[in-house]
Amino acid sequence: MNTSARRPCITVVGGANADIIGIPEGRFRLRDSNPGHVRRSPGGVARNIAENLARIGAEVRLVTAFGNDEIATWLKQECADDGIDISHSVDAPGIPGCRYLAVLDGTGDLAAAVNDMRALDRLTPDTLTAAAFADVDAVVLDTNLQSSTIARVAELAGTAALVLDPVSTAKAPKSGPIIGRLAAFKGNLREAEELSGAAGAEGAAARLLQTGAKRVFVTMGVGGVWCASATESFGISALPAQVANATGAGDAFTAGVAWGLAVRMTLRETARWASAMSAIALESERTVSETMSAEAVEQRMETMSR
Repeated sequence: MNTSARRPCITVVGGANADIIGIPEGRFRLRDSNPGHVRRSPGGVARNIAENLARIGAEVRLVTAFGNDEIATWLKQECADDGIDISHSVDAPGIPGCRYLAVLDGTGDLAAAVNDMRALDRLTPDTLTAAAFADVDAVVLDTNLQSSTIARVAELAGTAALVLDPVSTAKAPKSGPIIGRLAAFKGNLREAEELSGAAGAEGAAARLLQTGAKRVFVTMGVGGVWCASATESFGISALPAQVANATGAGDAFTAGVAWGLAVRMTLRETARWASAMSAIALESERTVSETMSAEAVEQRMETMSR
């Protein structure tokens, strides 16, 4: 596997928030009080990707917008503790720090969620600095951003590999104009179908490649992932995992894709690396596993058939 000896530098642009997660003890009952426990951890698609990358050894710059309350202060400190550079981020005076409130079902999957990302509206094109994108190997962005900010990030990325995580079917269309600029698209089946206008993982991937994306990864939960480029396409089975919390698996996979591009892995090597990261994330109650490391990823990959 081609992993660069140099520590890769990756800029991640998008949301950072507090994850407030309710985990029921047994089967989730709708419209009822469910016994269980509630925990708080740092989250947000972009911030989760950034932490995963930092934990496996990348130099990471996070570009986001923080509010000015206790949550925002806490988030900044958590980022610093995780080794994430937030010097290119902005503040959002008078706005609460971003929050994501989720309740899981009895299997660790999402039952319902509400997110308050108002502070991120302050991350506008004119607040982005060229220094945040200087000398980076890859740039990752999520679609919590405004359309104009997404377009500006694509411009500032220059020749760096650009990776997109569309976040949700509702937000995915905002990224349409930059698909042709992407080194990699990573989304779940519904997001890929929404953005491509085609049905099925293979059809959606083919359409996104035609639009200009260089690599496409369509994740399907227990169904594994469909991977495609101009020269090859294949499926990879999901790794076995004792699921504790499914909310961070996609972010871990995106981090794996960005790492693979930054260190020049092949399509298959990247897919295997990202799948291993996703499996590790599934087994933690935290959105980002505290056991995530390059060594842990390599060990998990050893359980995969080639």
